Amino acid sequence: MMKSLPILCLILLSLVLSACGSKSESPQEAPKVFIFARGSDAHKLDPADIDDGESVNTLTQICEGLVRFKSGTLEIEPWLAESYSISEDGLIYDFKIREGVLFHDGVKLDAEAAAYSFLRQMDPEHPAHLPEAAFSYWSYLYQDIVAVEAVAPMDLQIRLSKPNAAMLRSLAIFPAWIISPKALDTYGSAMQRHPVGTGPYRFKEWRPNEAIILDRNPDYWAEAPAFERLILKVVPDNTTRLLQLKSGTVHGMDGLQPTEVTALRGDPSVTVYEEAGLNVGYMAFNLEMERMAIHDLRQAIALAIDKQSFAMVALEGTGRPASYPLPKGFLGYPDVEDAMIVDLEQARTLAAPYKSLFEQNPLEITVMNAPRPYLPDPVTAATFVKGQIEAIGIPAKVKSVDFKTHLDLLRNGEFEVGLIGWVGDNGDTDNFLSVFFGSWAAVKGTATNYSFYRNDEMDELLLTARQTVDSAERGRLYERALALWKRDLPLLPLCHGNNIVALSSQFEGFTLQKIGDLRLSEVRVK
Repeated sequence: MMKSLPILCLILLSLVLSACGSKSESPQEAPKVFIFARGSDAHKLDPADIDDGESVNTLTQICEGLVRFKSGTLEIEPWLAESYSISEDGLIYDFKIREGVLFHDGVKLDAEAAAYSFLRQMDPEHPAHLPEAAFSYWSYLYQDIVAVEAVAPMDLQIRLSKPNAAMLRSLAIFPAWIISPKALDTYGSAMQRHPVGTGPYRFKEWRPNEAIILDRNPDYWAEAPAFERLILKVVPDNTTRLLQLKSGTVHGMDGLQPTEVTALRGDPSVTVYEEAGLNVGYMAFNLEMERMAIHDLRQAIALAIDKQSFAMVALEGTGRPASYPLPKGFLGYPDVEDAMIVDLEQARTLAAPYKSLFEQNPLEITVMNAPRPYLPDPVTAATFVKGQIEAIGIPAKVKSVDFKTHLDLLRNGEFEVGLIGWVGDNGDTDNFLSVFFGSWAAVKGTATNYSFYRNDEMDELLLTARQTVDSAERGRLYERALALWKRDLPLLPLCHGNNIVALSSQFEGFTLQKIGDLRLSEVRVK
């Protein structure tokens, strides 16, 4: 393998070429390298075994699925499958695989190759069912799949044990993206760091905590990206990222601070893309911790947090307070907007009997130090929460760690109270409520139910709603699930952040995606 140019050289090359580019010049003079800056690095690069946004956004450039969301919408369109059909009973999904698609290693995409990416997740004996992989999404989004079979060379069939109203949407997101069946032979277990997909860019190099380098796929079956190389650069400091964007050192960024967004809106050198995000920032109470298992304490903390003020401090006009643990407009979202009203007097009354529990050991609020769409400045947000909790007589402290460490602590239940959030994967209510409250999502090591909340009635409601096709009935089931959440309070929703991305104004073609992934292959020079 040829050694890549150093990052600095690539940046300088990009700057020189960018300075030459304009609408009147030839395509040869346009930038050949596009550099996007983000706050943290990817965790791993196996679409079947990730759950963090930076990993997803990296793989968005490399891998594709049978279907996808039409750009900028939640409308499903065929992609690696040129067409699909669903049986009347909702149990059989047939996909006609697109002809002429090649993986980055030259392997032809057919039905058998497509089946590989599903079979490795569902079959523990499959050679690519890596022992170090969790495949956590399979257990709660795809658990109804019982068979995946190539019924003809270009015909793939997926069979379910029961109807699943969210399945088609779930097939559009990253755990269902297709990788080369030869990746294991080539890389062994290191395939999780060397993705081989069919997408517009192919993997070149990963320099941990520095950059991931991707090259244009010369054999791409759809519209080719405009740039020969895409660099996803890690710049942890928010201010530094913005300065690099304004100086031209990088061409795009996310993780903007709210105050920065306001200033950039009037800057002609930068285009700010912003819309309401399908996400929620929240406080998870670890119910397996002795103090957080006390319902009155959780209730006291919930009544103490002024979410209007929290949203102003944390988002400053780039989002809104959250009433429920899913975005407004989703199926089952109640008509009553405010699920939890601030009541400091009641909060102090509830907390009073338990103050002695915190005299020697303050309540620890764990938070990441990297920006997320729902918390652009997580440490400031956590500090605000600390102050609100202390106002009802409970001493508290903030523990700030890097994002990967934070996720590991949450997944393994090694925290008391954690500030975190969720960006919806498939635009379906199930993808919020099952993630937060399903007992199957409360397995240590792979948990997304960070509260480790387990309730048989909740499980029954969520599973019934998942296989209910009638939208009205499904919505009623989710309303009942939300009533259980409000009663038991395993987590406290805090805010919904806007999706915000900034690009140098010399580029166009970028579209914010509803589920928050970055399709950088759509970016073009004006």
